[in-house]
Amino acid sequence: MNMRLIGLLIIGALTAHYSYIYFKLRSAVGPGWRWTVLYLLVCVFLVMGSRALWLVDLGNYPEFRRMLSWSVYMGMAFFFILFTAFLAIDLFRVLAWMLDSLFSLNIRNWFASPKLRAWAAVGFAFFACVYGWFEALNVQPAYLTIETERLPAGVERVRIAHITDVHLGWIIQEERLDRILDVVRAAEPDMLVSTGDLVDGDMEFRDEEVALFRGLELPLGMYAVTGNHEYHVGVRQAIDFKERAGLRMLRNEPLHVGGLILVGMDDPSARYFGGDIPPEQDILASLPEDSFVVLLKHQPPVVSESVGLFDLQLSGHTHGGQIWPFYWLTRMAYEYRPGLRALSPSPRRGEAYAAEFSRESSVYVSNGAGTWGPPLRFFAPPEVLIIDVVRKQSYPAAP
Repeated sequence: MNMRLIGLLIIGALTAHYSYIYFKLRSAVGPGWRWTVLYLLVCVFLVMGSRALWLVDLGNYPEFRRMLSWSVYMGMAFFFILFTAFLAIDLFRVLAWMLDSLFSLNIRNWFASPKLRAWAAVGFAFFACVYGWFEALNVQPAYLTIETERLPAGVERVRIAHITDVHLGWIIQEERLDRILDVVRAAEPDMLVSTGDLVDGDMEFRDEEVALFRGLELPLGMYAVTGNHEYHVGVRQAIDFKERAGLRMLRNEPLHVGGLILVGMDDPSARYFGGDIPPEQDILASLPEDSFVVLLKHQPPVVSESVGLFDLQLSGHTHGGQIWPFYWLTRMAYEYRPGLRALSPSPRRGEAYAAEFSRESSVYVSNGAGTWGPPLRFFAPPEVLIIDVVRKQSYPAAP
């Protein structure tokens, strides 16, 4: 599919999106050239503003760039939620019509007034944006304990803090990063791992964020892999930022750390930017079978040949949908829901489900700690995963 066709499809989708909302509002307030022009100007601002954020270098105007980012992405979120609310109301009305036709219930009269429907949709969109703002700020720890027999002698527990999808850039800056790292500090982990999209903007002069990471001083260090957004914003500067912040990059390589083996893989986006990614199963197959292996990958899909060669895969990328109902789109794309899943080879690429297996390979897909686009989360709470890898207790056999 060529870029021109993709561009036409995007234009068509946006036109349908904003036109649908316009006619729903028009049915409530009636025709009028003043508010129609105002609505058109807002729509043009959102579309052209989002294009400018991607295509125009505004690095010399940081405050303008940040203000534009906030207004454009918040506006897009509001209109998307408004579209979803109007669509839900219309689907309800269709269902009500069907039930009324069958059972004479008069349900359709509940939303007979166009003004009532418009106020309900606008009110819900406003509430969702306000609620989503506070949900995005409320980063909470999620806890996971894994028992294993693969810890070396003398190591009883290794605590790992896992962050992903922070998206440091023009919206997510040191204030929100500090909230995320507060959760890490409170957990007192041995190490920190970041599975991609830590960076989503130019981080060349962001010394405040560098200082926050360096202030952690974790016993076993900090480690990171690349995510797809870091290639789009310049992977070299993203890696430079991480290294200045004290994170060691793992790029298609294993590393022995504190009795565990971390294996970090580049995001598949590397292939579109001239990068080469070796088969992960070849790297995993070369590792000792008696070691606990943590596989760090930004995107959740699992290579079926890798199952049984690692113990735990940590991933992100999906944001848990970030704004419902995007959750269902991420499920359709990746066949994963957030949280821990056992793995078994499957003819469906990347499917994860509970199964019986010899080596307890599992994948944890995190909601992520930050946001992409609008600084909102709606029914997709941000998290920092705290993992305790502990020695499996052996009990004497019953007489």
